[in-house]
Amino acid sequence: SMCCSCVSKMCGWSNAKSERFHKIPYTILIFFSLLVALLLKNYQGDFGIPIYGGISMHACDDSCKGDQAVYRITLALTLFFAAHAFLVTIVPYAFAKEIHTACFGVKVLLFIGMVIGVFYMENESLNQFADACRVISLIFLVFQSVVLIDYAYTLHFWMIDKEDTSWDIANLSMSGLMIAAVITAVGLMFHWFADGSSCGVEKFVLSMTIIVPFFYTVAACTDYIPHGALFPSACVTGYATYIAYTAMLSSTNRECNTLIDRSGGATQWELAIGIIIAVVSITFTTWNIGSQSSKLFGARGEDEKNDQIKMGDDYHDAGDANEKKDDEDEEEEEIVSEEEQAAKKCDWVVFHFLMTVASMYACMLLTSWSTNEYSSTEEQFSDPESFWVKVASQWLVMILYIWTLVAPILFPDRDFT
Repeated sequence: SMCCSCVSKMCGWSNAKSERFHKIPYTILIFFSLLVALLLKNYQGDFGIPIYGGISMHACDDSCKGDQAVYRITLALTLFFAAHAFLVTIVPYAFAKEIHTACFGVKVLLFIGMVIGVFYMENESLNQFADACRVISLIFLVFQSVVLIDYAYTLHFWMIDKEDTSWDIANLSMSGLMIAAVITAVGLMFHWFADGSSCGVEKFVLSMTIIVPFFYTVAACTDYIPHGALFPSACVTGYATYIAYTAMLSSTNRECNTLIDRSGGATQWELAIGIIIAVVSITFTTWNIGSQSSKLFGARGEDEKNDQIKMGDDYHDAGDANEKKDDEDEEEEEIVSEEEQAAKKCDWVVFHFLMTVASMYACMLLTSWSTNEYSSTEEQFSDPESFWVKVASQWLVMILYIWTLVAPILFPDRDFT
């Protein structure tokens, strides 16, 4: 433990003083890893590792460029965070804390070694990993949807709590602008993607993009749902509309998808928006890990207070306060300390599990949710697998938002705040 701390300080990162800022280096690592993966995906030159005097070691041939490069880097990320989750689970608290908060310099070196190693793996193994990513990534989509809904509610109540007319006007104005943008966008999408006799599926998806939000928005503004509001409904509808747009772009029906032959530059900015959304959601989710589950499913009575102490920042303050107590409360402190340690370990395990799933989600995001071979960029971005995954994620976010509206009514004994 002491040796690990010394090494971590020597390598430039020791984060024992803050329980929240230890998430920063992991977020930075995954961000730059995805950036490298994106660069390698679009890099078509010779791939090799320079050794000495102009001699280079070719780790792989053309078969591991493009999507294969993305598979390898995201596999290294997946193994990196999965190993953290496993080790933090099985070792005692003191060692788990060192594994989670220290030795980051050493971890970076190990991760680089893992990246180099996976480039020597056969493509067939990486294709199997990509197939697994398509399924497991849906777990992250659930978290991403919960984060979006939670942030929409948080921002709404933050403006309401200002108790200022100007903030109320801003709230209503932003809500109105988002709804107007949604109506305009869906109208354009009907023209671009559903203007043919064989566009039944596209027409159904776009119709649901308007019909379902209409009903939950009206319901959220009535007295039957006192916690509902226009702003969160507008935010969720805007996100659902964006997902519908990306799904329409993935349609393989050329009679419906008039933008199927769009330029490569257009596909790149679509990918860039997706990456930005993913990075923000990963950062926000992992930074506030532990709070979304209680808001989604609620907590009973006294359990809500206990969960906030265990999973929130309060338990750090409580730990500092307990350290200042006199010797008469030592036994009680030990009991509380054990509970806090268990809560912290649980927080760390969930964090690394979520980062593992986020790495697999990034694999699908950078490869447009498909593991097929393509003869052109247009074929990659227009794929039935990608279409249905995006449609499913759109329905998922709308269902989760409807759940936040009806759950407090169906389960009044739970606290969802």
